[in-house]
Amino acid sequence: MEGTTPTVPKTMKAIPFPKVCKAEDLEITDWPTPEITADDEVIIQVKAFGLNFADIMARKGQYDDAPKGAFVPGYECSGIVAAIGSKVTNCKIGDKVIAGTFNFGSYAQYAKTISDAILPLPEGWTFAQGAGVTVTFITAYHAFFATGWLFPGDKVLIHACAGGVGLAAVQIAKHLQLEIFGTCGSEEKVKFLKERGVHHPINYRTSDFEVEVSKITNKEGVDLIIDSVAGKYLKKDIHILRPYGKLVGIGASKLTDRSFTKTFSIISDVVSMTTMNSIALMLGSKSFVGVNMKRIADVRKDVVRREFAELYKLFLSGTLKPEVQTEWSWTEVVKAHQMLESRGSTGKIVLTIPDS
Repeated sequence: MEGTTPTVPKTMKAIPFPKVCKAEDLEITDWPTPEITADDEVIIQVKAFGLNFADIMARKGQYDDAPKGAFVPGYECSGIVAAIGSKVTNCKIGDKVIAGTFNFGSYAQYAKTISDAILPLPEGWTFAQGAGVTVTFITAYHAFFATGWLFPGDKVLIHACAGGVGLAAVQIAKHLQLEIFGTCGSEEKVKFLKERGVHHPINYRTSDFEVEVSKITNKEGVDLIIDSVAGKYLKKDIHILRPYGKLVGIGASKLTDRSFTKTFSIISDVVSMTTMNSIALMLGSKSFVGVNMKRIADVRKDVVRREFAELYKLFLSGTLKPEVQTEWSWTEVVKAHQMLESRGSTGKIVLTIPDS
């Protein structure tokens, strides 16, 4: 695919995180444009970028992988290839692409990534659709396919099921013919999840998911749990795993609120996370797998390349489809962060960058 060949300027507009800050502090400002420094790198003129809960954690100083000083955040984008390294062969200047920017940088007019983290924008997709799939789908895909066997009819519990990764996981679970349980925080989201094919949506604000799953499964439990919440959820998760079951931790949104009034609650959550009994897991034939796609991308580019290729086949066949629920201009970044942090959003939030 070819488009207008962009010109890469020395400076650009971006939305940096000035160390630890509030959503209200975010603004579009001048920033140096990234440059090619390795032969496998690609510079993308960003047309749209996705928001992820890890962005909230990084903004609040709670994400260990984030740079310590001011930096431009963002793990995923779509746009037009603006420059390439000498050994890049899977794209050329002017191509429309989707990309993972696992070393941050997509909240900007230009972002840098490696060629292994780039795929062509599928025919008929908008830039907003392309920006909303990289992190969500590869995280969900890895949770299903890289952690052990699953069989049709097995049961999966997806926490934060109405979020971006949650809805990607629902699509993959349906593809694998699994029985789907999902937690969410409102009756509106319960209805939404039912419409998306979730067999057993559970409002965690009005019901104890451990009790509900145990009741529905006649105390047998589930085979896979995808947990982006952590904290006290983990012990409940272990209780409702069947033998050979797998708990996949993909985040810890429970720990983002560190206000004084919740200090003791946070301490309790941390203790719950760090006292998981490995002997009990072994005797119960259960397992815990942590998934941090940034760390995987840092040291196992072959894994990212392989999983991107498999996902792309599912996108092209129509088996998996991008599902952007909120699309705004990047001038609405404050509102977008506030919505995501308050857990008021459903599905993926994508911000678009208008042409200059």
